[in-house]
Amino acid sequence: MAYACPKCGGAVSRQHNSGVQQAGGLVGALIFAALASLTCAKCGKLAKTDFSAQDRATMTRNSALMVVGALVLFGVCIGAIVALN
Repeated sequence: MAYACPKCGGAVSRQHNSGVQQAGGLVGALIFAALASLTCAKCGKLAKTDFSAQDRATMTRNSALMVVGALVLFGVCIGAIVALN
């Protein structure tokens, strides 16, 4: 992620969960990442309201793109399975 912490200026990343990735595969990992909260290494968990309006709009757009990408990937996988059978 290319977001800077609004409190300390450090790097911000989305939380991750390896259990979701194991259970849901790549599609589950993408959807979880799109909906996961943001954390700073120094400040901890951050609320979206801590960020500027422009950053919030970018986060929302990127999250929507991750969900759409996951759904497209799921559709391609189902289409490939149907085509092979």
